[in-house]
Amino acid sequence: MGPQFNEGEIAITTQTKFRENQGKVVLLKEYLGRQRWNGLTEPQHVWLVECLCDESYLYYLHEHQRELTRTFVGQMPEHFLRRISVESGQGVLDLHAISDTVSNSDVSV
Repeated sequence: MGPQFNEGEIAITTQTKFRENQGKVVLLKEYLGRQRWNGLTEPQHVWLVECLCDESYLYYLHEHQRELTRTFVGQMPEHFLRRISVESGQGVLDLHAISDTVSNSDVSV
């Protein structure tokens, strides 16, 4: 089975080993193929991802060097990603479709 995502999609990181990596909004830049990933039994579809929020980093522990690194761009298995945008445009709010009664109200957001 192929990857669930496409290049250019946006996802959020979930259930990662380090809690500091959870909830990061990332852009899927490049599909890197199936790879073994520490802590997971089966090879995973892995992506090169980029954090989209300022001051947001991904953390990686290199066990052999016992070194923790932080970076804006890094690898992430699909196992830890949940889609928050779809390439086809589904889920995009069309502001022109909102009725005049809403746009003319006194409500502030």
